[in-house]
Amino acid sequence: MSLVDWLTEIIGISTPSTLEVIFLMSGFLGTAFFLILMIMMMLGDILGGVFDSVFDTDISMDSDLSFELFSIQGLAAAVMMFGWVGMFTLEATETEIYAVIVGGFSAAASMYGVGLMLKGINSLQSDGTMKHEDAIGERGQVYSRIRANESGKVQVAVDGTLRTLTARAKDKSLHIDTGEFIKVVDVIGSTLIVELLSDGDELVSEEE
Repeated sequence: MSLVDWLTEIIGISTPSTLEVIFLMSGFLGTAFFLILMIMMMLGDILGGVFDSVFDTDISMDSDLSFELFSIQGLAAAVMMFGWVGMFTLEATETEIYAVIVGGFSAAASMYGVGLMLKGINSLQSDGTMKHEDAIGERGQVYSRIRANESGKVQVAVDGTLRTLTARAKDKSLHIDTGEFIKVVDVIGSTLIVELLSDGDELVSEEE
């Protein structure tokens, strides 16, 4: 039994038209892709740190990648809604043009909804009460390695809360591996400027 036959059997259609097949495949594949992307979004930060340490790769869910995944997720949601809403509209009205129009509006609405979700998540992630300048002088650990003249991620305590923030090395030629201890020496915008923890800093930390 093919995928189309299986889907039409669930819906209860014996001889689907070409448009019905398009709606069914759009709904099924859009749903599957949407769920896969949701799982990727939730596991991104965890897997990023594991792969970076174990496989010497640099995989992290930074803001650019998050935006790209949400953009793809918006398309997946649009395809999903176009398929399912169009299919059920066609079954209810038996008018193909209505089904295409309603499915198209549903696709546009779902993309707008994903955009609002992205905005809401970004708002939750950015704490307006936190001042990045408060991290200056704090010690922390590299979470996602900082390549030479590139950004990475570090974990530092800011106002008593451990945070994962974007960071660059003060020495642009320096490569800092995951797990190395660092000290924040400056802040530019929301990016921390860090340097490797020196022996003197480690001695002070032990004495404290």
